[in-house]
Amino acid sequence: MKETEIIREYKEKRKLKNLKTAKEKIEAFWETLIDSLQEDERLIFKGWGTFEVKKIKERIFNNPRTKKIEKISPINKIVFKQGKILKKKFNEEI
Repeated sequence: MKETEIIREYKEKRKLKNLKTAKEKIEAFWETLIDSLQEDERLIFKGWGTFEVKKIKERIFNNPRTKKIEKISPINKIVFKQGKILKKKFNEEI
């Protein structure tokens, strides 16, 4: 499913007037989610799941193509763990 399809479906389910409003609401959700993760590093939707920031340390590896030792910069990775409600609803519909 593409982004435009999900926006259309959201518009229909929420009975919104146009796609622009639906897109703004979805973007506001993602922006709020990112802001919350940057502040707390963990966001819990009880029963639905947990978004968590996992810090990946700097690593050194040997590049087989160039035969040089290189560094991979440290990064923050977002991890999602599903909750019981999401797991149950997903498996009911299949």
